[in-house]
Amino acid sequence: MEWYQKLGLKFPLFQGGMAWASNPELVVAVSNAGGLGIIGSGGRSAEQLQQMIQKTRQITDKPFGVNLMLLEDNIAELIEVIFQEKIPVITTGAGNPKKYLENLKKHNVQVFPVVPNAKIARKMLQLPIAGLIVEGLEAGGHVGTETTFTLVPQIAKLTTLPILAAGGIYDHTTYEAAKAMGAIGVQIGTAFLLAKECQISPIYKQKIIASQNPGTKLAKTASGYYARVLKNVAETTNQSLKAAVQKGDIKTGAFMAGQIADSIDAEMSAEKIVNRIMF
Repeated sequence: MEWYQKLGLKFPLFQGGMAWASNPELVVAVSNAGGLGIIGSGGRSAEQLQQMIQKTRQITDKPFGVNLMLLEDNIAELIEVIFQEKIPVITTGAGNPKKYLENLKKHNVQVFPVVPNAKIARKMLQLPIAGLIVEGLEAGGHVGTETTFTLVPQIAKLTTLPILAAGGIYDHTTYEAAKAMGAIGVQIGTAFLLAKECQISPIYKQKIIASQNPGTKLAKTASGYYARVLKNVAETTNQSLKAAVQKGDIKTGAFMAGQIADSIDAEMSAEKIVNRIMF
């Protein structure tokens, strides 16, 4: 049995847990299509996360996961929700999950950290994790300095754990390219922003459809790091992301998207997006 089949998945595909964008309807659609839908907990309260999980469970019996941003002020409360709701898989970013792993393991939670370079990957591989999501700078949102093309082969050589490539993948050709580099799965974010089930602002979707190369840029965030966004504003904060997702605010909104925004030009169902990648 393949690693992803042990998780109850049909395909080795995770949907990126995008803050404010990974709504229950999208998560359900991806999981029903055979991938792992992932709820984005960024910017959410513990109560909001619990409500999203419970809503998702009401409309699918398929497995799904949660993304945790470890620098959130309420991370301990969010992790408690993970335990209470018996979430089987989490992905992590913005911090080191080390101090949480023992407790997560006790609760049978499999952890897939997102890593932006080989140095951090080596640190993560010393921990009891289930696999790694290797994210290149082509991806949307907060990114590092290395490309998917150079990063995945380096990290794939370090471990026999599942390596999922993220950044620059949106169809079967790019999926096969990721596999050729040593990945045995993929995480997809930007492509799912154009899923019919994704409830971001119609203005946000239209900006992705209209994006032409070079349609994205790296914008400095309030934390001092960089995030890839559609060309719109200079500063990126949690509130500006929320403004983009929920209101389509073209003046203050930060429309996070990866470089593949320049390659996708139509809204379609999440199932069709999954099939476009896998076949």
